[in-house]
Amino acid sequence: MNYKTDIDEKEIVEKLTKLLEVQYIYLSATGNKDYSKPVWIVILKGNRTGLTTELSAMVAKIFQEETNALYRIFSFEYAQEQLKDKNLFFIHGCHPSNLIYKSDEIDTGLKVPAISEETREEIELDFEDELTRVSALMDGAAFYMGKENFPLAALLLHQYMEISFRNAELTMLGRERKSHSIKEHQNYIRAFVPELGRIFNMDQEEDVELLKLLDDAYMATRYHKNYHITKLQLKTISEKVRHLMGIIGDLYREKLEDCKGKTSQPASTKEKSVISPSWSPQDNLKIKERIERLMEMKLHKLSPNSDKLYYKTDFLVNGPADMLYDIAGIMKACIIALEYADGRFNSLIPQPHINIQTALKHALQLLPFEEVECLEKIIEEYMMPVKNEAAATTEN
Repeated sequence: MNYKTDIDEKEIVEKLTKLLEVQYIYLSATGNKDYSKPVWIVILKGNRTGLTTELSAMVAKIFQEETNALYRIFSFEYAQEQLKDKNLFFIHGCHPSNLIYKSDEIDTGLKVPAISEETREEIELDFEDELTRVSALMDGAAFYMGKENFPLAALLLHQYMEISFRNAELTMLGRERKSHSIKEHQNYIRAFVPELGRIFNMDQEEDVELLKLLDDAYMATRYHKNYHITKLQLKTISEKVRHLMGIIGDLYREKLEDCKGKTSQPASTKEKSVISPSWSPQDNLKIKERIERLMEMKLHKLSPNSDKLYYKTDFLVNGPADMLYDIAGIMKACIIALEYADGRFNSLIPQPHINIQTALKHALQLLPFEEVECLEKIIEEYMMPVKNEAAATTEN
């Protein structure tokens, strides 16, 4: 065993390791400049996906009795998977400097990637891409408010808040809550980010009503139930959505800055990335590596021996029923395309705009943003220096 000498920490570690099959324990912090509390991150051996109700209650009792700290429990496999995906919660929280217990004396803990300049840029680009993707929902809500289709506008605002909460949960808690209820998301994240837990103030009757309307929008619009919301109520919800956007953006950037300060390499051993003005075999290898990373991310084979590549997308499908709804949406959108968008519709398609939205969302995910960005970086970093050098040589 290997952990720090603080008596309270020792007592908690001993209780946890007697109760659970623990691989590692890390002691981190929430990483929020306006609200900071210690966070215990317990990594269980193997792929233990959850605790029984009895075990969960016993763990909660340990932390209630011994400390006011927060805690999170994950399986080893899940933590490794999230580190591979560059989840900032794990990069920050599971840094070697936070390790206070390990089951194997010679073990060095989870393999946490260092935040190099290139990695930081990739993470920032991924975050900006996600913001761009979900901001289309806000644009759609504004469009339908202008058309006075208030139920559909409410649905789009609900979807924006749900996706935003899930992204924030991954960054601040390490795992998202799989729920369509905004109220549940608020409760889930409140202990770690109190400001996100009071976007809708549950002590104010107006906010309670607005939150219920927002959560009802998902079920009512999806299952064609009667639903009513006013333009004024939508405007108030829109203001809360914008407030949510600002908080999440600040949290993400703060967490990224904290991660940059924690690196697995000493500062003196870091190598600066220098763009060479001349073409070299190393440049060819770098371009090849970038293209291979892009292909691995965006293309796959259905079988190892297949000579055909298929395009990957990130459609969110929660189960077979959702998949069927999405397929039906695309088919209905094709039918609509052959008619007039504002004309009378068959009873099978009572709300065509929802189906159009689904089809367009899928089409949006097929646009080659990553491919074009990769090409632009290759041109900027490798092609332009060579072109400029050739021009300078000609002038001389």
